[in-house]
Amino acid sequence: MIKNYLKIAWRNLARNKISSLINIGGLAIGMAVSFMLLVYVYNEYSFDKFHVNGDRLYQVFKNQPTNGEIRTKWFTPQLLAGALKKDIPEIANAGRINEPKNVLIAYNSKGLKFNAVAMDAGILNMFSFDFMQGNKRSALSDVSSVILTESAAKAIFGNTNPLGQTVKYNNQFPMKVSAIIKDNPGNSSFTFKAIISWDAFLSQQPWLKGENWDNYGYATYVLLKPNASAAAVNIKIKDLIGRYFPPDKEVKLFMYPFTQLHLHGDFKNGVNVGGRISYLRLFLFLAIGILVIACINFMNLSTARSEKRAREVGIRKAIGARRTALIKQFMGESLLLAFAAFILSLILILVLTPVFADLTGIMLNIPYGNVWVWLTALTATAVTGLFAGSYPALFLSSFNPVRVLKGRFFSTETTVRPRQVLVIIQFTFAICLVVFSFFVHRQINYIKELPIGYNRNGLIELPADGAMFDKFDSFRQEALSAGAITDAASISEPITKITSATWQNRWPGQLPGEEKTPIDCIAVTYHMLNTYQIKIIEGRDFATDRLSDSTAVILNEAAVKLMKLKDPVGQKITWMNAGRTIIGVAKNFVWGSPYDAVRPTIIGFTKGWVGNIGMRLNPSNSVSKNIQLLQDIYKKYNPTYPFDYTFTDESFNQKFKTEQQLGAMAVIFTCLAIIISGLGLFGLASFSAERRGKEISIRKILGAGTAGLWLKLSQEFIKLVLISFVIGAAISWYNVNRWLNTYTYHTNVTIWVFAATLFLSIALCLVAVSWQAIKAALVNPVKSLRSE
Repeated sequence: MIKNYLKIAWRNLARNKISSLINIGGLAIGMAVSFMLLVYVYNEYSFDKFHVNGDRLYQVFKNQPTNGEIRTKWFTPQLLAGALKKDIPEIANAGRINEPKNVLIAYNSKGLKFNAVAMDAGILNMFSFDFMQGNKRSALSDVSSVILTESAAKAIFGNTNPLGQTVKYNNQFPMKVSAIIKDNPGNSSFTFKAIISWDAFLSQQPWLKGENWDNYGYATYVLLKPNASAAAVNIKIKDLIGRYFPPDKEVKLFMYPFTQLHLHGDFKNGVNVGGRISYLRLFLFLAIGILVIACINFMNLSTARSEKRAREVGIRKAIGARRTALIKQFMGESLLLAFAAFILSLILILVLTPVFADLTGIMLNIPYGNVWVWLTALTATAVTGLFAGSYPALFLSSFNPVRVLKGRFFSTETTVRPRQVLVIIQFTFAICLVVFSFFVHRQINYIKELPIGYNRNGLIELPADGAMFDKFDSFRQEALSAGAITDAASISEPITKITSATWQNRWPGQLPGEEKTPIDCIAVTYHMLNTYQIKIIEGRDFATDRLSDSTAVILNEAAVKLMKLKDPVGQKITWMNAGRTIIGVAKNFVWGSPYDAVRPTIIGFTKGWVGNIGMRLNPSNSVSKNIQLLQDIYKKYNPTYPFDYTFTDESFNQKFKTEQQLGAMAVIFTCLAIIISGLGLFGLASFSAERRGKEISIRKILGAGTAGLWLKLSQEFIKLVLISFVIGAAISWYNVNRWLNTYTYHTNVTIWVFAATLFLSIALCLVAVSWQAIKAALVNPVKSLRSE
């Protein structure tokens, strides 16, 4: 019997090649897209989940009141880890990691830059690092030891055994390679390539050894004991800083699960408000939605062809076939098509994965070797086949044998309405995607076009490595003389990534408690405002001919507003525990998130705190010529270090990475949803035209023109699209408004986007059905009426 069913299924596929191709192709596209999205969701959900102790790992955060709100940051004092281990019995271990930094590691005459960190030795036992060579217990016991990842060791030593080899860390500290670990997985928060011990870090920067609790610059991680309560520990550590350092008693500590930070890492006013998880839920919804519309296509196309198989069902029932046997037969055929679509979807995934990576910047890590993934995919395929085939099977098996053998196949009321509902659901989903895609791109463009307060075009930045720290002035002068730049300045951090802040600042008219307000700060020397083209609205810039400017500061407008200073220029404030004179007020400029309001910022003259160089390229030359000139001059002063520059506009655009990825994915999957929906309409239109062949012929004989027949055949589908648009527009209006309101600065919901979506939907409908409608209208009526 099974063999007989397979033969019947194959004959049906062969006899209806076009409809079978549309059925399998539409389902395959839907499955491929859905599986790719599910792989992305899986990759994101499994982020940092590979650590054996993941359920007991936490990162410590601080909540700090500032300017009427609570700011949450991961920066904590380096003394905190030791205090946690000593004071909190529920903590099995605690350790520190400094902020990752690109460091030059030199071997013989070869120098390469790698992302490096310093950490306590206990961190190696808290997290799961895979040691390939060396001993985990002793890898960081020596202050002159360094651990490298497999890729870093390969890049430095090639095929030579790296263990025991001596390298120059940061091109000045001799260190021996004590261990090699495997590179961190792509779904890991740790991206470093080299590790040194905390003692080595302190020995290289001796001024940090005696620092107190007021330097918040390090990450602190905690491993709880088994069965310890995180809530109880959070209560105990909340006021820990205040006990050790009373001036910062307003700073409150809490732990958050490390493995949840990737998806739930956003905090607002001291409360976790989610994070990437909202996008992950959206993509999960997209995956299910696209698979559902592909299944709807399958249902519609299968039931639309019911007339072709009505007599088959009637004869089978007449000779004794039970309905359950017919349901099994049709469900089996549906499963056969689903698995054929699954095989085709695997081919599509192989083809589309590189394209997806190019368009979105997201490289999908497809776990081909994971048995559970294959079982899940096969189960999903079987469920898809059963879901997609359920309605056609129930529908086809319900035919009355007497009626169908007399030629009365079905009632319009029982066959058209369910199919119309399915088409409406399908197009409602597609319309929601189109509207959302429009507004994602409008929001990104809106934020990008907001003034940022400085000119990022033609601006490059590079770290002040090696000799650049001491020889910057000579380098700058030679670059100016060569005509490569119009100006250059040293600055504490790249302008797009400023993280420094100070408190205990004092100003005239300060209210009690305001000295605890953290204010962001930038350490600069001369020429910074001119290089970045930040506008001075009061006072002046730092001047090389005024020695007193070494104790001067410039405030931005937000800082003046915070301090409530009416005539700020010339007034005295305390910054960095020293008296400072305000010499100017700069127009607000964006250095943090472009989605948030500009924060109060102090720009202070400090020569010993610079780690970055900003340079404005000469617009009279080509960019390539300027870069070549700068590289030659740089190598003259700093021969060991690579000329590792970045364009500031590219760094700024990285701030929109998440939204750009969301926009790219929304466009891709919107287009695919439209293609799937279009395939369904095309198939339904062909069956509609086939069913109404005699009606069309009679209308032509009675004088109906091609245009009138085209309109008659198309209007049924246009009505469905209009109904879908009304539902989809209402859903989109509500959800887009909610999404936009999560941003401080956002575009408005405009009618023209919905009008454009309506036009696009109708155009798609007409494109999908017109060819079949016109083809049917041009058929010779005599040929159709002679068919019997």
